[in-house]
Amino acid sequence: MRQKEEQLSQLIQAVDRKKVHQIRCGDHRFIDITIVQTEGRFFVRQYKFNERSWYDAFINNPSLDGEPNGAMRVGDLEVLVNGKVPNDLSMVTSRVNSAYRKLLGLLYPIMRLTFDTKKHEAATLELIPVFESE
Repeated sequence: MRQKEEQLSQLIQAVDRKKVHQIRCGDHRFIDITIVQTEGRFFVRQYKFNERSWYDAFINNPSLDGEPNGAMRVGDLEVLVNGKVPNDLSMVTSRVNSAYRKLLGLLYPIMRLTFDTKKHEAATLELIPVFESE
C-alpha cells in the first residue's frame, strides 16, 4: 500500500508541475493534452468534438475487469490508466473547473469564452491510475 501512495504522490507532483501532458487509449500514439488533478484524482476534457477523438476512443473501449484501457505520460513518467466518465461528474465539475483555472491561470477564462461550457464540462474523463503493484 505504501508503494501505491508513493507512486500516486509522485504522479500528483508531476501533473501539477506541467501544463502539457500526454494520453493515449489502447496502443494508439500519445497526444498532447492538459491533465488536471484534484484531491488525487486526474481529469481531462474534450475541447474539440471531432469524429474518432481520444474521448470517443476511451468511451468506446471501456476498461474490462479493471484492466487499463490507456496510459498517461508526464515527462518520463508513464502510468497505465482506466479512462472513464466519473460516476460523480456533477459533483466534481466545479473542482475540475478550479483545477483548470489554477493550472492555466488567465488563459483558462479566455479559453472558456470560445466554447459551450456545459458541453465541454460534460466531456470530462477521469484517468484512474493503475500502478504496477496492483
